Amino acid sequence: MLEKKSVLARLLANENISVQQGNFQSASFDVVNRVLRLPLWKDDMSADVYDLFVGHEVGHALYTPSDPDVLKIEGVPHSYMNVVEDIRIEEKQLEKYPGLVSSFKRGYSELIEMDFFGTKDRDINDMSFMDRLNIKAKGRDLIEVEFSEEEIPYFKKAMSVKSFDDVAAVCKELVAWLGGEKDPEDKENESGDESSDEENSPPIDQSGDESADDFGDDFGYDESEESGESGDESEESGDESEESGDESDDQAQASDQADSSSDDEKSDEESAPDNLKAGSSKPNGKNIEDSLPEVETDTAQQKNTSSLNEGEEKLFAQGMSRAQYEISRVEYKEVLKNRAEIREKNHDQCEHTYKRADNRFDAFLTDTKSVVTLMSKEFEMRKAAYRSARARLSTKGSIDVNKLHAYKYDDQLFKQVTTLADGKSHGIVMLVDYSGSMSSVLESVIKQTITLVLFCKRVNIPFQVYSFTTNQNRDGIFRDITNAGNGLTAFNVSNLSLIECFNNKMSKGDLLYAMRSMFYHSQLPYWAQGDLEALGSTPLNGALLASEFIIKDFLRVNPVEKLNFITLTDGHSNPIDLTDGADADWKMQRIAKRIVMKINGKTVELDNAAYGRDGEKNTMTILEAIKGTRVQASNFFICQKRQIRSEMYRVLGFDDSPERTKLYNSIIKSGVWVTDNTDGYDRRFVVINGSDKMSGSTGEFQTQEDATPAQITKAFKKFSGSKKGNRVLTQKFAELIA
Repeated sequence: MLEKKSVLARLLANENISVQQGNFQSASFDVVNRVLRLPLWKDDMSADVYDLFVGHEVGHALYTPSDPDVLKIEGVPHSYMNVVEDIRIEEKQLEKYPGLVSSFKRGYSELIEMDFFGTKDRDINDMSFMDRLNIKAKGRDLIEVEFSEEEIPYFKKAMSVKSFDDVAAVCKELVAWLGGEKDPEDKENESGDESSDEENSPPIDQSGDESADDFGDDFGYDESEESGESGDESEESGDESEESGDESDDQAQASDQADSSSDDEKSDEESAPDNLKAGSSKPNGKNIEDSLPEVETDTAQQKNTSSLNEGEEKLFAQGMSRAQYEISRVEYKEVLKNRAEIREKNHDQCEHTYKRADNRFDAFLTDTKSVVTLMSKEFEMRKAAYRSARARLSTKGSIDVNKLHAYKYDDQLFKQVTTLADGKSHGIVMLVDYSGSMSSVLESVIKQTITLVLFCKRVNIPFQVYSFTTNQNRDGIFRDITNAGNGLTAFNVSNLSLIECFNNKMSKGDLLYAMRSMFYHSQLPYWAQGDLEALGSTPLNGALLASEFIIKDFLRVNPVEKLNFITLTDGHSNPIDLTDGADADWKMQRIAKRIVMKINGKTVELDNAAYGRDGEKNTMTILEAIKGTRVQASNFFICQKRQIRSEMYRVLGFDDSPERTKLYNSIIKSGVWVTDNTDGYDRRFVVINGSDKMSGSTGEFQTQEDATPAQITKAFKKFSGSKKGNRVLTQKFAELIA
């Protein structure tokens, strides 16, 4: 919903304001920085209340002065100014966007019903003037509020403010009236300025019978219903003040100067009681605002606002921003340059190691050709099957003259045309785990990765491959990534490093060197691999957050119909870590049991305490959020032989039945286990380290020269059985891709 309301807020504000959702106590608008802040509201909040709050705060964006000093009206409590200013900005919003009227009506009706303003079980008409004004202004025709004949002029003035200058003037009059308990117009009459009184006095209905409920039958207040010439003059004065400034302030200033120069008026003022002196800000030696009645409804509103928010058990965290993604990402050209520099630096110490690695890589490429060929055949066969299954036979169009002689007993006289369905366009994006625990399986993982890249090149599928690890704070990148956020509580991605290894746009020479230099990582000692791609921990969750941008950018450049998102890992992601923000301190982060985030436009909840195997649900939640209708996800999980049984227990549950034992033996023999819809992946390939089922190690069929037919048959069965894993994996993978 936040994404939709963000667009709504920007449209209403007529500018590209920033919309932030965080752990705020209430909705607010920063008029200086142009930021609309929305709290983490409860899931059951209605759309009407949501629209009400968004529309109200955007009203501040449009009409409230951006200078905070202007908002501080001397001698006027903030709550008084807040009530009158809310009347003004809401009136303008509803006038500009009539479609919000119904949402405001229903929204305020809900808030009043839930006692949001503290009016439940109370007689509103017994409350103070400012409370009744506040409730009437918000409820309008939804609620009946009574005003006395003396109060009606002030009610009218508050409801008809047009500019912020009007708000300031009305607030000062209200403070003088409510604090000094004397009509400010009467005080001006005492000063002898009758002409000023005629222009600035509020319109008073002489009948004395009209109640405030008659002002504005609809939700919008209609000023045309005011009666008397003084009402017209007041409205005209309001228009002039909006266009050319507040002339009434100038008149009041002139009146004050006249008062100060008149000895008679000074004597009158001195003879009056202290609490009734015109212009006095300290009745009975106290500030007027200290003697003013509290606006209970405004206080209740501020207090009850937090009741609409989620409790302490939930905390909102910002996801990864595009700016953070761009900083954490390293393009392949920089990667290849870094690898070349490392080889040159380590040439003397590792010359023998590099030569041995080159020989092994060349042998690997030769062996891999057979596996890539097998995968390509499987892929093309399944594409052809897809097209054939959707072929259409047309029997209309041109007449087949060779069938005219059979018109008496055969209706099929038209040429038959078979139309084949277009095959889907495919793409592949891969993430390769470069964590420290990968050191023992790194060679297998790199071989798997290169094999998949060669397959993509063979069948002409666009691809992009990234490795991910924790950076070593290269060039202060921790700070740069953190600063690229918005300063609120966020998922910590400051240590994520995304290394672009391959893409389909690379030249043939760059691609070959990229594969060869990546292969070096499995052959070189740790100290010779450099800092950029040094093995770290496993920020898989952070890499998945970054994949939202990887996928979007890939689909924009390669508008494929079917994108396969593949991860190659050997373990589980690091636990969730949050950065401190202005909206929540570390104590709130520790108390919260659930983390609420926006990922790819979707609201998700993560377990704040989960880690290791328990954290797999968090990874699955993030993975499902970044997937779209055109994306399917698969995982190659590289594990040790001893991990197979525990992995089976985790996925299938505890079971020691003969069927489970048979499955276990089959996995150990083939070296691969394929499951569907596991851990958020559409298909998951569990590959035992060293089995090299997709790495190109095909082996050779060998027998003794003097072998008997029985021995040859036995050797062939053994050779065929050892290739079963290759066939299963390549078939299942081709089925998934096609």
